[in-house]
Amino acid sequence: MDETEWQKRLLAGISGPRLWSLRKRTAMETARDFIKVGISMSRPELDEKTRDAVHAVGLLLQMAGELVFAAGRLLSDREHYAGAALLRQVVEIEYLTWTFKEKRRSASAWLRSTHAERMKMFGPSQLRQTSKGRFLDKDYRHHCEQGGHPTVRGSLLLRGANVPGAQLLLVDLIVHSWRTWDQLVCWSKEFGCASRAVVALGSQVSWRLNEWGKQDPIYTLMVERYPENRAQNSLTPQQIAYRPDPGRE
Repeated sequence: MDETEWQKRLLAGISGPRLWSLRKRTAMETARDFIKVGISMSRPELDEKTRDAVHAVGLLLQMAGELVFAAGRLLSDREHYAGAALLRQVVEIEYLTWTFKEKRRSASAWLRSTHAERMKMFGPSQLRQTSKGRFLDKDYRHHCEQGGHPTVRGSLLLRGANVPGAQLLLVDLIVHSWRTWDQLVCWSKEFGCASRAVVALGSQVSWRLNEWGKQDPIYTLMVERYPENRAQNSLTPQQIAYRPDPGRE
């Protein structure tokens, strides 16, 4: 599709309150499940090496849950800039879960790492380098500039006026959460207690995300434009013309 059609369908896909509510509900219910599964995984009775790995990923999943819950609320309730800042941290957790799934780094090593070791082995730039192009610098830079660091670009999200931009970020939040969950499910198959926690407490996550994906026209548009659904294909407010909400000064 050409750029004109992309813009037209993207703007139409923002939709209205019914779909905004679905996005918020999907994000927040998924976040609650992340926390439940993460707590269960953080208390395994296993040998030391396995215990450390499962505990580490359980902690990451709890962190992701709290971030997704707060970001979903903020992006839905007109505190858009703050929500964007939390979204960037979700992206970093996605980096880590993919790295552990692919065995590029060890979860137990991350758990026991010093500050210097984390900067050398687990920093976002290092993880992007080992991802073989899956995670791009430009995508992370977009997240940093719209919410992670104080820059002029982030001003588009101030005062709760840019509802279309916030809705794009909410879709992006759900997609990053989905990728994180899929990576964790794959990783957990090698650890019985982790896999049992996923099945027992997270059985609704994949179903819920799939149902949301069937109903959200922006997600459908993303899949059409990027059929491989690679991790760098994120949405940003800059992809649509800025149109302040007429109901908000």
